[in-house]
Amino acid sequence: MCSMMKLLLVADIHDGIRNIKAVGGNYDAVIAAGDFTYRKSLSAAIEVLEALAQIAPVYFVPGNTDPPELANYETNVIKPLHGRTQKLGPYTIGGAGGSLPTPFNDLFRVSEEELETLLRSLNPTPQILVVHNPPRGHLDKVGGVKPVGSIAVKRYIEEKQPLLSVHGHIHEDRSLDVLGDTILVNPGSLKDGHYAEATLDGTKIIVQLRSIKI
Repeated sequence: MCSMMKLLLVADIHDGIRNIKAVGGNYDAVIAAGDFTYRKSLSAAIEVLEALAQIAPVYFVPGNTDPPELANYETNVIKPLHGRTQKLGPYTIGGAGGSLPTPFNDLFRVSEEELETLLRSLNPTPQILVVHNPPRGHLDKVGGVKPVGSIAVKRYIEEKQPLLSVHGHIHEDRSLDVLGDTILVNPGSLKDGHYAEATLDGTKIIVQLRSIKI
């Protein structure tokens, strides 16, 4: 079985459907790391997910600006990952949504303990991890200085070492990083025109940050 896959990685779309339509290329799947809408409604978040599904099947976790009930939304081309795993070709993918409390009016907050429980419940262990909240000390600098990532997420990645871990939440810390043998990526906010591409072939992974002209 061929394990080569090309994935579109997005996060923090915040109703930017126009930017979704501006992303070109052919992908096997879309990996979406949360924050689909600012409008607080389930229908608004679903509208964004359905726009992404016009590109390729979508595997997603909700973000802190999304309604918690989004975590259970599923169709034949839109697959939720909050506290569960799915098959993605030859790979297993799973994750956790929401975020640790922020100073803002979050709709979907989780504690460190809840993140720990959600991640430990993933079975089988995912080779591709999707968590809206980044791990502590990686892709998590607010204002370039203050780390706000999750200790539970960091601990899980250190222990399980997925091939790829996709995060969002911190718009200004768009970057690639590594934690042990795991490649970490924050593709940036698609609302601001940023995304990433990942090519997977067995255990070989190439990730590139991309931007559209807006």
